[in-house]
Amino acid sequence: MEEKSPARAGGRNRAGFARWIFLYAISVAVLALVCAPSARAGGFPAEQVYSREAKSVVLIVARDSSGQGMLGSGSVISSQGLIITNAHVVVDKATRAAYPDIRVYFKPREVTGDLSADLVNWQAAKVQDFDSTLDLAVLKVDSLPAGTGKISLEDSSQVRIGEPVIAIGHPENGGLWSLTYGRISGQVDNQQNISGKDVFQTDTNLNPGNSGGPLLDRYGFMVGINSNIARRGEGGLALTGINFAIKASVAKKWLRENGVMVAYGKVPAEAGAPAAAAPRETISGAEKDKSKTLPQANPGSGEGAAQPKAELSKKPGSRILTPIRPYSTDQLWKQVSGEMEDMMNEMKQEIK
Repeated sequence: MEEKSPARAGGRNRAGFARWIFLYAISVAVLALVCAPSARAGGFPAEQVYSREAKSVVLIVARDSSGQGMLGSGSVISSQGLIITNAHVVVDKATRAAYPDIRVYFKPREVTGDLSADLVNWQAAKVQDFDSTLDLAVLKVDSLPAGTGKISLEDSSQVRIGEPVIAIGHPENGGLWSLTYGRISGQVDNQQNISGKDVFQTDTNLNPGNSGGPLLDRYGFMVGINSNIARRGEGGLALTGINFAIKASVAKKWLRENGVMVAYGKVPAEAGAPAAAAPRETISGAEKDKSKTLPQANPGSGEGAAQPKAELSKKPGSRILTPIRPYSTDQLWKQVSGEMEDMMNEMKQEIK
């Protein structure tokens, strides 16, 4: 029998151990690749999406002849000055017609919380069309501020339950152009037994002031139009985190039926990076000004969001991510009314 020296045996053992370590490392790498989350499930770039898309979100102030009305949000969807929102934001439920005075305020470079500084860039808007049953409306302004941008729609069939989303809006007693973070919780077809009113449920914080604003995915595409919330259950039991957004596919179909062609956003080839978010739409035909039936009052209509901060928690659930700069609804109405009075005085002076 051949005799083996301890040195030769030790060398073979070390070589075998090295091979084992190499194979183990390869196995771990392969397992990591197989189990890696998809691009859509990766880290949510909330700060980047907000920075790019918030300038395409507007504050809508709609008033009747007495100065009473609604506050809500909307999204610019076309370089021709088209803005999508909820019908209940811009339609007077008493007259079942669009409010005669509608203003669209565009985001300042920095939101300060001082209404006299934040609400200076505005345009008068007209309702091009609305559908109170679906709770959708499209507005038109004559021009858009430089760099406003447009928000693309997301193909609703690509959205998954559990997917993270953000909302941008103007929550009452919260901050203008504030952001909240949450997830898609579920989906409901034909909500409230209304044919074609398909919605996503989300736990993203929505409050009065958010109605008509966008619910966005990680690419900055609009998953839905924030519409209504549930705050009371059977027997008056308080509910939280039950909010609804009209699916983008519903909005796209409705827009097409009214002569506005808007394409879905295109996910970039680079798997992990957010899209450059340039909507690819063409406008064909004149938008129609139809009289339609006003929607019945939405239970707890959702007009508002909450605020973002730079850091995004990796824990699931709804979080406020913007610095909180609360505004008072009364102060906002006074600011808008004061602007109207100043404008009327200027017109009188010009006439004189």
